[in-house]
This record gives sequence, structure tokens and C-alpha cells, in this order.
Amino acid sequence: MKKELLRINHLNYIYTRTRKLENVSFCILEGECMGFLGLTYSGKDLLTGLLCGELTEGKGSGSIYIGGQKVNDWEILGEKIYRMRPENYMIEEWTVAEYMCLVDARWVGVFFRREVLEEAGDCFAELDLDLDVSTRMRHLSEMEKRIVDVVKAYRRGAKIIIIEDEFDGMSQMEIQKFGRVLHRLILGRMSVIVNSNSNFILSALSDKYVIFNHGHIVKKCAREYIWSEEQLELYFLGESTVSVRENIENRQEASVREEDIVYRVRNMKLRKCGRENLNFIKGEVVTLIVLDRREKERLFMILSGRIKSEGTHYILNGKCYENIECNELSRKKVVSVRALGSREEVFEHMTVDENLMLPSLEKISFWDYIRSSGGIRKMMMEDMGEESSAKEVKAGELRVNECIRMTLERWYIFNPMVLILFEPFALCDVNGVDIVKKYVKKFASKGTTVIIVNTREEYIENISDRIIYI
Repeated sequence: MKKELLRINHLNYIYTRTRKLENVSFCILEGECMGFLGLTYSGKDLLTGLLCGELTEGKGSGSIYIGGQKVNDWEILGEKIYRMRPENYMIEEWTVAEYMCLVDARWVGVFFRREVLEEAGDCFAELDLDLDVSTRMRHLSEMEKRIVDVVKAYRRGAKIIIIEDEFDGMSQMEIQKFGRVLHRLILGRMSVIVNSNSNFILSALSDKYVIFNHGHIVKKCAREYIWSEEQLELYFLGESTVSVRENIENRQEASVREEDIVYRVRNMKLRKCGRENLNFIKGEVVTLIVLDRREKERLFMILSGRIKSEGTHYILNGKCYENIECNELSRKKVVSVRALGSREEVFEHMTVDENLMLPSLEKISFWDYIRSSGGIRKMMMEDMGEESSAKEVKAGELRVNECIRMTLERWYIFNPMVLILFEPFALCDVNGVDIVKKYVKKFASKGTTVIIVNTREEYIENISDRIIYI
């Protein structure tokens, strides 16, 4: 009979007025992978933050049990719950053995003793894994790094692993393979909570789902019970507010005319494929799929003029430029967004009005601005459920989806010739994905060329005219 490794009974917790948990109850058995699903502020992120010991404020009631032991001291959570995040692998010069023994005070200053290698090696042997513990972390594949993290959690005596990772740099096949290895390693030992924004990652790793909505659990079910994204929306948003997905019109293939090419990048150096020439056509949506995390970011930086690339040429409106800078590209209406939905893309101390106006002060008429920005203000105030004027709302007060909408609307008002987006779905919940998709189609129908630099095909297959694998 499987043991209960985590049980939560009637948990109520108020962190802020809008972030709270109400009567949350569920349990996870050993060997199970439980996926947390829900929109931003649905309660899933609040619960993981609470379990990881991040939150020290707020009021709560109810009970949490780890391995049958009631948690009366929050330090127990830190000892029994291990958090897997991409930041875990930042120290790439360390060996696997050094990384695994990082948190042990008894190993401080003695990382190079033979005992460290032997203990780490024994742990891998016990789990039937063939990996040289003297290998440096930077030499491991993305999947091997995450397997090392699972072993580290086991060695520390963790009962629960919380995975908060979008698996950047891994293909769908590699994620599925990792899922099989993960299930083998935790069998009879640990349980896993998956808290990801990616439907594919959740389905690839999870056995069961817990679905949150406004701080409540609205559904607990086996993964196979959910057969479509539309069904998920019923739980996420409520039946009366399910968004109607627009049918995407299939664009008829036609021969590309020279005058339709609005942006060219010539002789762009790639790490593994030599040099590449890319042509982008007016009004099309092009997705560049790049698995390697560093190469993906580098490609975005070159396309958007944020870094110089020796020998690369940019052709705009018939003129050729060498190593054109980002601000010059913006003046020529080639704009880019690196962190859609984050504070990086907004001026936090300015109002929504001021943020919307900034890029367009010299580009559009006053009346065009008033007409466009008025619509976005109205939508935002409806989303935020506030009575106050948007003129008084600071951008720093916006939530993720509101920030996504404001950023995209700002550039929509600007009417760019080319819009370059880096991992636009990285911070998105289901609502955010729908917002991004609709804006991408709006830009394209207006004649803007949209270039998306992404890791996987998820979410982009039905909005892209071309997908290029780098």
C-alpha cells in the first residue's frame, strides 16, 4: 500500500486581499506526480510559495502533514520539500558531487575530499544511474542536470519535489523521456508537484491534476480525464466566461514578391550551422525554434539589434546596414519585446496612459492615440475590477496579464513594421496565451511582420505561417 507523503486538510490562508486560499484539501501518495493547474492568482502559486517556506506573512488555519508528521514548524517544510528551478544549475564549474553536497555544513571547505565523490557515487549507484559524479555541471545535457537535481533531493531526504521549470533547451521528446526517468526515480521514495505554465509539461510529467480557481480547488482528477484545452477553460474561468476561440484562416500560399519582403538579415552567424540568411514577409508570423538556451537568446539579440554580430547585415526599405543598433531599428519601426508580461517592459512609476503614449509621441496623431488608448484603459479597468481612473493606475500595480496586454497594445498603437517577441508565452496562464495569440493575429492582419523566437512548437503551431528550426 502506498504511503501518503503530503496531506493538506482544510487549509485557509490570506496573504493579501486578492491572494488567498480557501478550504484547500488534497493528498499525494509516494510515486505520484501531481500537476497544479490554474490561472495567475488562482492559488496554485500561493500554495507552492507557502509549501516552500517563502511566505512568512499572512493569516492561516488548517493542517499540513509531511510523511504522516503534522507540520508545526515551517523549518520542516524546508527539510522535506525540494524546489527544482532553472536557477539551481547556475554554478556550472562545480562537479556533480560538489553540487549535490552544496547544502551540507559538514562538507563546507572539503568539497575535494574523497568521501564526497564516494557518497555521491553511491547515491547514483543506489538509483541505478550511470553518471560520472566528477563531471562538471556545464558538461551535462539539460536532462542530465535535472536528473542530478532529483538525486540531490533524494540524498537530502526530501519527501516532495516541487518542479517550477519550463525546461528551456529541451525538446518535447526529451521532456517525455525525463518524465519516464523521474517516475522511476521517485517510485517508493518521493512525490512530485509540477507547477508549470506549459500544458505540455504538465501533461508529460503529471499523473493527476489539481485545478485551482480564485483560491479554491475546483477539480481533482486523473490526467486522462482532461481531454482538451476548452475543457480546462471551463474550470479555469467558469462556464459563463469561457473565451470563444477564433478560427484561424488558412492563408493561401502564393509566390513571394520582392516588394513584400520587409526585413532581411544577411550572413547571420550561428554556432552550429555556419551562417544564415533570413527573409521576413509583410504581415506574416514566423516562429524560429531554437532548443539551445544561449543560442536562442543570442539569435533574438542579433535580430533585434541588441548585440553586434560581426559580418551581419540588415536590409530595410532597400537600404543595407551593418550592425545597426536597437534604438535605430526602433526608429525604423522594427521593435522587440524580450520579457513580455514582466516589469522589465514597463515603466513602473508611470501610469497606464503614460506607458501607452511613450513609443508613439511623434508617430501618431493625438486623436488616434486617444481612440486607441481609451479602449485598452477600459479593458484593463474591467479586468482589474476597479472604479478608479486608469490615469491614476501605475504600471507597477498591474498583474501579469494586464502587463502583457498593455505592452502589446502600446506597440500596436505604434504600428511597427516588424515585431520580434522572445518566448512570449513564458509568463502566460491560459488567459495570457489567448491574449498573446489574439494580438499576434491583430498585428499580422494590420500588416506587421511578427517574429517569434521560441523553444518549442507549443501554442504557436496554429498562429504561425512559417516555422523555422534553427
